[in-house]
Amino acid sequence: MSDYRYAFLEPGRYARGWHIVAFSSELAAGAVQRLHYFGLDLVLFRGESGTAAVLDAHCPHLGAHLASDGGRIIGDTLACPFHGWTFAADGECVDIPYATRIPERARHALRGWPVVEENGFIALWYDPENGAPEDYLPRIAEWGTGEQGWGDWQFHRSRIRAQPCDVIENIVDIAHFPHVHGGEVLAFENRFSERTVTQISKVQQTAAARSVIPPGLPFDMEAMRLQSAANPSDAWGDATYHGPSIMYYYTESRGGGVDYRSWWVNYHTPVDETHVDLCSAVIVSGLDGEPVPKEFADQYAIGAHAAFGQDVEIWKDKVYRPDPVLCDGDGPINKLRRWYEQFYLPR
Repeated sequence: MSDYRYAFLEPGRYARGWHIVAFSSELAAGAVQRLHYFGLDLVLFRGESGTAAVLDAHCPHLGAHLASDGGRIIGDTLACPFHGWTFAADGECVDIPYATRIPERARHALRGWPVVEENGFIALWYDPENGAPEDYLPRIAEWGTGEQGWGDWQFHRSRIRAQPCDVIENIVDIAHFPHVHGGEVLAFENRFSERTVTQISKVQQTAAARSVIPPGLPFDMEAMRLQSAANPSDAWGDATYHGPSIMYYYTESRGGGVDYRSWWVNYHTPVDETHVDLCSAVIVSGLDGEPVPKEFADQYAIGAHAAFGQDVEIWKDKVYRPDPVLCDGDGPINKLRRWYEQFYLPR
């Protein structure tokens, strides 16, 4: 019997599922990047044909890091810079330039991670049981079309001391809006399914509410909030976690000066037992199918990242309460925890 109330609190456990590790725009053909997630050193590379792959970082031969000296791409394979052992995207050793044959033990000594690249991001499948990946990430049809004003993701990433469970509970936390985001909740609903949890909400900025102001913003967030409160828009949003760490958020707004619609992708990927990478990415378009003014699109992205940053300011300092004292105005936090637990339990 575990000493921990939830499996997701046990040291060394990470959620089974898809986790974003980069955006497509960050990885050119022939590029190699170092990654460190789930307490592991990994390497991300894109072969000459454009396919992205993730491997364990250290060569099974004598342990060299495959990204040392910038990494060496050969076609769609990655060669170790120490002795030239060469690995395919699935981790198979396909060449040892000075050997007459590849030792059988070497052929599958390096782990290749299941990877999906869609919607402009690259995600890997983490599963301590090495089960087959699940197909639960929906396509965002608007991304990458270049039509109706949609562009590429504008994103901001940060690494903080926190646990994934700190982050995901935001999806059901109705009570934090007037204290963190400066908004009055006009409508709020959560819907649970097997691999998703959704928040449908309508929140209006109000002068009576308070907000958290992230440091270093290039604009006066409080002044902008009060301006929005004085000139309220008719806006709604639908946020859904698909699996344990990737959230899609779609929103539409009318009457606030510029009518727009927007997709956000927010994700948190565990670095180790005490840190996560947090990222917020947005694309925005006009409701009429035309692009919004560039100045608005740029400012909207900055504002969106700042809104995510309001939560970050809380997450980076909080502790996790396995048995919190709750009241009748809180959202379904315990239901969310039971749903979230599935990604940490054996199949």
